[in-house]
Parts: sequence; structure tokens; C-alpha cells
Amino acid sequence: MEKHTYVVAEGIPAINGKAVPANREVELTEREALFDLSLDRIKLKPSRGSGRKSRAEPDPVIDDVSDEG
Repeated sequence: MEKHTYVVAEGIPAINGKAVPANREVELTEREALFDLSLDRIKLKPSRGSGRKSRAEPDPVIDDVSDEG
């Protein structure tokens, strides 16, 4: 199973039966993280590059064509 990095909330001394390290980051599988995620004790750490803007094409402009007048 793949592990992901989670950031532990302040004031939480242990996650998944282990002491929280000084950097407040833990590596857990999705299954291991499920309980603490449900209690908002941990949050998935954003991956590098997740803050990048998408290079998707903008929506095409649609002219308002109406038969009014």
C-alpha cells in the first residue's frame, strides 16, 4: 500500500499509536489515516506543484445571438 504524508494538528501527541515528530508530519497509508482524518487530527500534505495554475484552455466566448428587435 502506498503511503502519503499527513500534517498533524497542534495539540495531538500521537497518531496511529506513535508519537508525533517535531515537524508534525507522518507517513500513513489511506487505511491507517482514516480514523484520524475523520476527527480532523491530520490533513493530507499538499504535494509539490499542487499550487500551480492549470494550463487548460479558456472557455470559448459565446456571442449572444437573439432575435429581439
